[in-house]
Amino acid sequence: MTDGMGSHAGSAIAAPGKPGRWRHGVGLALAASIAAISAVSGVAGAETTFTRDVVPILQQHCQECHRRGGAAPFELAVYEHVYRRRDKIAEMVRTRAMPPWKPVAGYGDFAGVRGLSKEEIATILRWVEGGAPEGDPRDRPPARTFSTGEDRGTPALTVRTEPFTAKAKSGDIYRCFSIPTAFAEERFFTLSEVVPGNNRIVHHMLAMVDEAGDSARIPPADEEPGYPCFGGPKVKIGGYLGSWTPGSRPWAMPEGVGIRLPPGARVVVQMHYHNARLQPETDQTELRLYAATAPVTKSLQFMRVGRFSLNIPAGAARHEVEAEAFVYRPMSVIAIHPHMHLLGREMKVWAKLGDESKRPLIHIDDWDFHWQGFYFYRTPVALPARSTIEMMAAWDNSAENPRNPNKPPKPVYWGERTIDEMGHAAVLFTYDDETLSR
Repeated sequence: MTDGMGSHAGSAIAAPGKPGRWRHGVGLALAASIAAISAVSGVAGAETTFTRDVVPILQQHCQECHRRGGAAPFELAVYEHVYRRRDKIAEMVRTRAMPPWKPVAGYGDFAGVRGLSKEEIATILRWVEGGAPEGDPRDRPPARTFSTGEDRGTPALTVRTEPFTAKAKSGDIYRCFSIPTAFAEERFFTLSEVVPGNNRIVHHMLAMVDEAGDSARIPPADEEPGYPCFGGPKVKIGGYLGSWTPGSRPWAMPEGVGIRLPPGARVVVQMHYHNARLQPETDQTELRLYAATAPVTKSLQFMRVGRFSLNIPAGAARHEVEAEAFVYRPMSVIAIHPHMHLLGREMKVWAKLGDESKRPLIHIDDWDFHWQGFYFYRTPVALPARSTIEMMAAWDNSAENPRNPNKPPKPVYWGERTIDEMGHAAVLFTYDDETLSR
């Protein structure tokens, strides 16, 4: 569920299936939560077991990351593994910290929504409170299978970063790699898959198009592969090719849409590493791009809506800005990626149509710098010409903000360092009136 959960594996352990002692008042909190949730959901009080009741929830919502080869640092498939972490699991689901899903429900219709229902939360809490019994092995559903990518065939292009070693206890590292391509004409791809080489240290990855090739001319800052790139790639970006965060899925384009790679362009891969381990760790991440198998009539476009000049006063508990972008041509929004740094607290993006009606795009009311990425809509959101995409973002630069890197607070400005700030939403879209002859 999170890297931090591993440190709680030593919580008080009772014999499997029997109640144990609860640390830090967790038992009282869970009992209160169960009562409140059950009152709403109408859950009955029958014995809840791992094999019959908990495994289906873990398979649907957790094992995508918490499995062998997944993005999470431990598995949630074997009863003994889950039992050892039962108290922390209960705490994380009760507070909705896990599974990670930041958009506010109902404000935008997204594909692949993660998040437990009240009934599912009540089930897990009731299981823990009841002593976390394993149950009858015959009740356990078949193991969930996950795609390995082999069923997609051979990628048309595979881009690899150079091997990079993050030193022991090195903390956060942002590293960009400039990678050439050799296509003599533009290419279109309809599926993009990122395969981290070492998910123990990869926090996120973003692949971008450098059409002018300027990234090849950035002077080296040290003897390590690539170049440091806190906040951004330091070159003009002509589009996105893919991204990865823990639990993210491949980018699959809607029918007729292609991800464009111009001829001779370079690919800039930004890697965010975080190595908290006591030994060095090495990574080499791959970006796999799959060619279109059907006609491509529209190319994936991108834009940013936001403020690119910020001055957040020291001590301001809530500093808001607004921004907007005009829609000159009818477009369909495919995905959106809100972006702020450590002081961010809230971002809301919506479209205002010509008749003054509003169309919600995304709302994150509990921003977390460590959980961000592209959110794809279940169905592309159509915006007619003369609409505006509007954004509101808010930051907390007060001493009460535990994530504030400055103690005492000081004015914070727009910048690429993590301790600077940003406030924009990247939007992936297509033009409705575009027709490619491919």
